[in-house]
Amino acid sequence: MKFSKAEIEAVIAASPRTTVPLNKLVLSEERQVRPQGSTPKLSIAELAASIKDSGVLQNLIVVKGARGMYEVCAGGRRLEALAALAQADDIPENYPVPVLIVPADKALIASLAENVFHIPMHPADEYVAFAKLIDAGKSVEDVAAAFGVTPLVVKRRMKLAAVSPRLMAQFREGQIGLDCLMVLASCDDHARQEQVWTGMPTWNRRPDYLRQLLTQGEIESDTDPVARYVTLKAYEKAGGELRRDLFSDDDKKAYLLDAALLDSLATDKLRKKARQVAAEGWKWVDVRARYVFEEFVKFGELRKTRRTPDDEEAGAMAGLRSQLDTLQARMDALQEHEGDDENDDREFLKLEAEAEVLEAQLKTLQDALCVWPPELMAQAGCVVFVGSRGTAEVKYGLVRPDDRSGMADAARQASEAEGAGESVVSMPSGKTRPVHSEKLTRRLTAHRVAAVQAELTARPDVALAALTAQLAQLIFRDDARGYQRPETVFAITAADSQSDLQAAAEDMQGSAGWARVQAERTSWAARLPQEMDQVFPWLLTQEQATVIQLLTFTVAVTVTGIYGTEPERQRTDALAAALGLDMNKWWAATSASYFSHVSKARILDVVTEAVDVNAASPLAALKKADAASGAEQTVAATGWLPACLRTRRAVETSTEEALDDAPEHAASEALDA
Repeated sequence: MKFSKAEIEAVIAASPRTTVPLNKLVLSEERQVRPQGSTPKLSIAELAASIKDSGVLQNLIVVKGARGMYEVCAGGRRLEALAALAQADDIPENYPVPVLIVPADKALIASLAENVFHIPMHPADEYVAFAKLIDAGKSVEDVAAAFGVTPLVVKRRMKLAAVSPRLMAQFREGQIGLDCLMVLASCDDHARQEQVWTGMPTWNRRPDYLRQLLTQGEIESDTDPVARYVTLKAYEKAGGELRRDLFSDDDKKAYLLDAALLDSLATDKLRKKARQVAAEGWKWVDVRARYVFEEFVKFGELRKTRRTPDDEEAGAMAGLRSQLDTLQARMDALQEHEGDDENDDREFLKLEAEAEVLEAQLKTLQDALCVWPPELMAQAGCVVFVGSRGTAEVKYGLVRPDDRSGMADAARQASEAEGAGESVVSMPSGKTRPVHSEKLTRRLTAHRVAAVQAELTARPDVALAALTAQLAQLIFRDDARGYQRPETVFAITAADSQSDLQAAAEDMQGSAGWARVQAERTSWAARLPQEMDQVFPWLLTQEQATVIQLLTFTVAVTVTGIYGTEPERQRTDALAAALGLDMNKWWAATSASYFSHVSKARILDVVTEAVDVNAASPLAALKKADAASGAEQTVAATGWLPACLRTRRAVETSTEEALDDAPEHAASEALDA
């Protein structure tokens, strides 16, 4: 049966109102529509504080029970709050509680009316009410105590009440969420609040983006490296202006408003480090709060030289390298193990930790051998600045444009003094442990070659350019070739790399790139003459497009580039960049193709990189096979690729190739233009 609001109000109006001692009230289990225990404890604490300050403002609805007791069918939260006050001795056990006594058969209706027809206060009204209490002379602490909340909560609600009236009206209408309103409240300027909010696209009205717009020009104390180096305490002591966000969970976070003062404090603090650096013998030392690359782009750069190790140092490094080789061989064997043995994982992690210790020791010895040439330091300088980690850092060996000539002369003299062929600008190189085993690296790079071949079969323009470039390299790289008189018409050799790909990757038959190339091969085999000596006459009768297509295919299947150890740069980089190679079209990280061939630690690292640490954490407790399957599902939609399958930018590749081809022993290499 349905009851109208008028009928329910008539029942309540006909019921007597009185007071009942608190110890005579019990919660009705049958006539209470709100389940017991469904009220948040924080809500009860706030309500108790309000009752203690102002009393019970709304009567409880009860029915007469047995032995002089009264059952509460509406007002369970108030009863629980009263009980909490009595237990804390804030009110007596027989505290008189205002009640409305209704007939037992109407109790459930009354409880329903109490909850259904009650219209809760809009949060905006609550914020305004708090502000009015403060304006009326109440202290923040008094208001906090009256409502059972902390003073910070009161301050936050007052801050929300101070938001632009226009924006508050939109909040009431549901056009602005509370999360965005809190960000708007962090700024006191109403015009600024409205300008930023109205200027944001409706599809991107997110709290983080809104905060980014409102804090432009401000410096975050906990993320900015210079602010962390100077420290908030020192900035405040110097009189720096700042703004705090009441809604931040970090009460130590602040927004610094005086960038000039912050930089000045940083440079003053860096001067001690600068004096230490200057004492090393550099021509000049500059102090900057931040290192801006563009300001030094025209500067040259001095490199360290590597002195010859003494017998003790050489022996120590040789011993460390031998130990590292032994550990690496054992780790490679464990990586290739197809079983699901947790002992293997533990053993691998143990070996990995031992290798890291040895590598650190080797690096320390190698670093000790690398020194700045004293005869060249007099022509170079340093910049002392605050690094990204919030610590003092030094950019060594910068050469001003005006000093380049002097540096070149000094470098030439040093080179002559050291002896021909000895470079005074060589950089140290240390051995690093590979991420992937040799077998897996060969497999991955083979798939990359297959993909490049597949892409190249559809790009005769790239094939023609690549072949021409290859021929030009063969002809012009070594003039002695011009005097050779081969018996064949063309001194060109070509080798089909398909057998190499199959040998490197036993799963090559399932490769999409392999399938495309083989389909192309089958098509050409059916079109070409059976006798190879008839291919040339046959091509003479074909359209030029057919000749170019065949050329494209034959160039494509000669592409190679399989590696046993993962290189920093691959020979297929330039081709891949020209083709716009996307390995996600040709290869995917699955349990079979990747995860079952690496350690569980590597699996967790990959998932963390591709998704986040939260996605990787559940896999840590699984066995390796299960972790590999879970990783396959987790990274499936991310497009993650191992580093050796990622396509480098063409400009980066060409730049590095130019650097690699530069003379290695010229004295002018002391400068990096």
